Amino acid sequence: MSTRKVLTLASMVAILFAPVAFGEEPLIGEKLDSGLGELSPGYAAEEFQRHVIGEKLDSGLGDLPASYTAAEFQRHVIGEKLDSGLGDLPASSTAAEFLVTTDR
Repeated sequence: MSTRKVLTLASMVAILFAPVAFGEEPLIGEKLDSGLGELSPGYAAEEFQRHVIGEKLDSGLGDLPASYTAAEFQRHVIGEKLDSGLGDLPASSTAAEFLVTTDR
């Protein structure tokens, strides 16, 4: 076998084992560490959450009631009717005249 073929074969074998060498695939029996140590699943890191006793989080809306709709900012003209773009079609219209049939 020529030197070139041996080097090519060795390169191919090395490439096939590269993912294992670089840790992309866990080894049998390997346990991945989350870095959290032995913390319980219910741990919430409360000691790092900054809260002041009696603090109320502000939504930025002030004291607006839940029913507020900002009607003063909605642009409507008295008597304005929003156009659906369908003109004066009756509600029962199916646009049958525009349906393409394959009956020949």
